[in-house]
Amino acid sequence: MGIFGLLRNIGGGRPEENPLWNLPQTVEEIDEILNKSQKPQIIYKHSYSCGVSLFAKSSLDSGLESIVEEADLHLIDVVAQRQLSKEVAEKTGIRHESPQLIVMHQGHPYWHTSHGGVRKSSLNETLNELKGSSDAGS
Repeated sequence: MGIFGLLRNIGGGRPEENPLWNLPQTVEEIDEILNKSQKPQIIYKHSYSCGVSLFAKSSLDSGLESIVEEADLHLIDVVAQRQLSKEVAEKTGIRHESPQLIVMHQGHPYWHTSHGGVRKSSLNETLNELKGSSDAGS
């Protein structure tokens, strides 16, 4: 999506999501995500009315195919799903911000960032670091 598409979406509401994003709807689903240990869980807190969030999500969306091979992807709409966003903050101990990216590993927060730090390159570095540490343990 180009810059004009991003700007149009700021006021235009919620676009159709890439199907690689899991869209949790309940507190029980959040609990399941936070307790999974088979592979990293990526939680992205997003606001469809925030320009910073839209640019951050555009960066993430450009490489989802490679990321989904290594981790599960979960998107929370911080406006429409305020309670789920609060649950993540309370259960991880990570203060809520938006946009925000949290990587869970073996049931614990491993890395998180927000605002301008939400970039595909940062996420890829974190996943490579995790992969390197698990390869070293094998």
